[in-house]
Amino acid sequence: MRACRSRAMRSEPPDRSRRALLAALAATAGFSALRPAAATPRLRVGIVGGGIVGASIAMHLARSGAAVWLFEKSAPAQGATGNSFAWVNAFVDDPHYRTLRLESIAAYHALDRALSLGMVWGGYLNWASDAGEAAAVRAAALQLAGSSYPVQAVAAPDIAQLDPHLVTGPLSTAIYSSVDAHLDPVEVTRRFLAAASAASANIIYPCELTALDLEGGLLRAVRTTQGAVKLDRLVVAAGVDTPRLLAMAGFGLALRHAPGILAHSAKVAPLTRIVHDAPGGLEFKQMMNGSVVGTDAPTPPAIPAHEEIRAHAMEFPTEELRRWHGERILGKIARFLPGVQGAPLERLTLGFRPMPSDELPVMGSVPTCRAIHVAVTHSGVTLAPIVGRLTAEEVLSGSRAALFAPYRPERFSPQLPGAEDPGNSLRRSR
Repeated sequence: MRACRSRAMRSEPPDRSRRALLAALAATAGFSALRPAAATPRLRVGIVGGGIVGASIAMHLARSGAAVWLFEKSAPAQGATGNSFAWVNAFVDDPHYRTLRLESIAAYHALDRALSLGMVWGGYLNWASDAGEAAAVRAAALQLAGSSYPVQAVAAPDIAQLDPHLVTGPLSTAIYSSVDAHLDPVEVTRRFLAAASAASANIIYPCELTALDLEGGLLRAVRTTQGAVKLDRLVVAAGVDTPRLLAMAGFGLALRHAPGILAHSAKVAPLTRIVHDAPGGLEFKQMMNGSVVGTDAPTPPAIPAHEEIRAHAMEFPTEELRRWHGERILGKIARFLPGVQGAPLERLTLGFRPMPSDELPVMGSVPTCRAIHVAVTHSGVTLAPIVGRLTAEEVLSGSRAALFAPYRPERFSPQLPGAEDPGNSLRRSR
């Protein structure tokens, strides 16, 4: 099995300098979130998927004492993670789902301190220019009334103080949340993988999983394009590729096709730390490196040029269409953030989000084989820390985390023949 190419992610034992760095980090309060928990000694666990969710799971498992192999078919953070807007938030109207997201935000604070993730804790601003849009903004705030999510109404003078480079235009109403953050999803994934590697995880790419060796409902090994690996457990965190992999274990899971675009400007001077939800469906932020990133629609509009993109995963049909979208979006952003005016388009990304049919996460062991776990969600960036921690606990102990209760894969096949007690396969295979 070939070791991966990045020095920070090699599978051999960490060198002394890395051990010294981890020892120094362990002395800080924030590192307590990563201290190893009690675990079955050297349980052999594989993770499929090198995005931010898979990387977090690998890190938590490796630091908890498991022997870990992470298989990524291309390169880390090349799928949905690399094409994510990467807004860390709890803006959902379901109270349980909001709690899960808030727990993950709290975990991010500890990880940011411990691993120097470079997160931007600038908050979130949502405003409307007319009465029609104002109703939607107020409704969003009312959904969170009485929760611990700190949303407040703000007026023009408040916005000027929070965001001096922003020009809102006509202002009907506005809300601000201080808890939100944004991040560089590729860099954070790399740091999670480096932490996993420092704890002796094997990070292997390019390496595609091709088959499962199952016997009597138990997992014996996986076959990959770089050879076979004996495993006790497997976690599928492969984004849009998850249904294909779960089918190998006899479990059917459908995901909605959910394409999305992001325009990335060339680097400009520092303008804002806030995630913006502007009139007309425009969302934008500025990365730590100076690039302004944004979009103006959740999915490609239904026009003939988008017909194939709306049907299946693919690249843009023409470079002209790609550039037109990117320059159009940056032009809209510049109306609210004049410092972006004239900034060249660096790139336009087209990503495909792993979107479960009910838009809620799918977490936990699959009923057809309890040694195989799934972790798929379109909120991967926000949920990565809590999913990593709770999945590691479930894999290592056979437990069922209360926070995952509404998100079990069984909800898609509650009458599945042969579904067994959640702990039976785990107990037998130890």
